[in-house]
Amino acid sequence: MFTLLRLMALLVVLGQMSLAQDVGQSMRQWWVECDRQGYCSADTEGQTEDYETLTLRIERSAAANSPLLLELTPETLLGEGAAVRFDIPGVIEGIVRKVGPVSDNSFTTSEPLDSDLLHGVMTGETLFITIDFRSERGVQVFEVPLAGAIDSLTVMDIAQRRLGRRDAIVARGAAPVDSPSDIFPQDGTDNGPDGALPAGEGEEAAYVEVLYTPDELPAAVLEFGRTEADCGDPAGPLNEMGAIVNRDASGRTIFLIPCRIGQANVSYYIVLHDPANGVEYAMQRFELPPAHNAPDRATIMNPQWLAGRDRLVSTRYGNINLNCGSYEVHNWIAEQQRFELSVYRAKEDCTGPHVEPESFPLEWTLAEMGD
Repeated sequence: MFTLLRLMALLVVLGQMSLAQDVGQSMRQWWVECDRQGYCSADTEGQTEDYETLTLRIERSAAANSPLLLELTPETLLGEGAAVRFDIPGVIEGIVRKVGPVSDNSFTTSEPLDSDLLHGVMTGETLFITIDFRSERGVQVFEVPLAGAIDSLTVMDIAQRRLGRRDAIVARGAAPVDSPSDIFPQDGTDNGPDGALPAGEGEEAAYVEVLYTPDELPAAVLEFGRTEADCGDPAGPLNEMGAIVNRDASGRTIFLIPCRIGQANVSYYIVLHDPANGVEYAMQRFELPPAHNAPDRATIMNPQWLAGRDRLVSTRYGNINLNCGSYEVHNWIAEQQRFELSVYRAKEDCTGPHVEPESFPLEWTLAEMGD
């Protein structure tokens, strides 16, 4: 479940990314990058007990229905015909590939989207790659970390605009492969600064980051979590989910900080930093419809910040099947420096087929029902 929730948070971060410039981003123990033509790769390193290394790289072009290429590059000389075995404890066992043509000591195999091996890479924790080098080096077992693999493959889906399409790797849907998904609208901005998923240049550049440790966040932001949101130690939620930091071209920064992790929901508190409007750090609070007769909340469930629209959407799931709960839309009111609830949907019946949160029955809108 943590992997699913982390993926949901990642979709928030990457939803409006475009490819005006090259993109490179660290995803836990993986590195993912895409060039301006949409060719993407994700790689990590494994090693044996005596520290021989092996690079595992997954590559894909932006062409419709293109296969995934899985490339292995060990230190020891690799010969054609060698046997390579893949095992992921509790997920897959005994998947074997034969080494074909070798280039620069790299072997590449093409994997279809429904590959058991690819599914294992996205869902497992550790991949063990056993290679019989058929030389004096003999049989070697490489331990390869998978933390960050599904995140990296999601970045590839988004960069290649496959979200919701039949040829997506992770976020696969029913949309035709030859028409881009509009799940996340593109805002037309460029992407920019180093070390983030960026959109501009210079001190006022826009960027999005995912931060995984308290040391990376301003002390004032962390203090809100302790004093107002009652989140406890931030280290655990940050390590599992990461904080989403979105700075726009004006210099305004929105911090989405994970607070508590449940089976189906992650609560976040949200802090605004807007020097242009005299706001150092301000924690945001969120309304419920008037009929709920409840005070504004310090935390919100599974938020998605849509920077191009100045809009925050959130979903509170009613169970681990993710087919009931509530869905909220909060619009940013710049003059008042606060979020205002504009739409509230809810589905109490948790039976039946899966329903996307934005299709839950409408209960209240600001436009129709007012304050």
